[in-house]
Amino acid sequence: MKIVIANQKGGVGKSTTCVLLANYLALDRNEEVVIFDMDQQETVYSKWERDRELYENDPLYEVLKLDLEDYPKYAADLEALKGQTQVIIDMPGRLDDDSILAVIKDADLIICPIAYERSVFESSHVFAHVARHLNADNKIVFLPTRLNKAIKYETKEKVREALAAFGEIAPEIAERVALQRIDTVSISSEAREVVQESFDFIYDRYIR
Repeated sequence: MKIVIANQKGGVGKSTTCVLLANYLALDRNEEVVIFDMDQQETVYSKWERDRELYENDPLYEVLKLDLEDYPKYAADLEALKGQTQVIIDMPGRLDDDSILAVIKDADLIICPIAYERSVFESSHVFAHVARHLNADNKIVFLPTRLNKAIKYETKEKVREALAAFGEIAPEIAERVALQRIDTVSISSEAREVVQESFDFIYDRYIR
């Protein structure tokens, strides 16, 4: 599949979700994976490059940089990869570029990391409207991330009700220190415990 990790709001965990999902697919599901980092910050690519220098083992997957303006030239090649590889695309946190809209339109699955704060919800809601307008058949999964179990989110039920009109909401991922220490070669036992239910849900319902 062509799996796009996107939300126009920054700081919701897109790059972290991208790396953790790739590790999960490669290690837990024995899937072939390739990541295309289209975010100008190149967080995923930089992490992968660092890990290649730190660890002697062969990488679990390739991470390639792809400029947004180059996407139309490579769209057919990415489509061809889907028959044998799970293609994961890490997107920038904005919607102000036609190339971004083209990637979202072409996605087989959009994973949209969210939080229950009002500002994040408003951005996520706009993003969902745009994604659905671009492609009525887009499958969208909203992934609540970085949740503090000690906080009662007063907007939680309203957020879930509003977003459910556009797609399913995956099990929540709690904030843990282990999620701030991830790499592109492994999943720690603590990190796996946090993401397992969410990723099993996404894999079983959409990817497999």
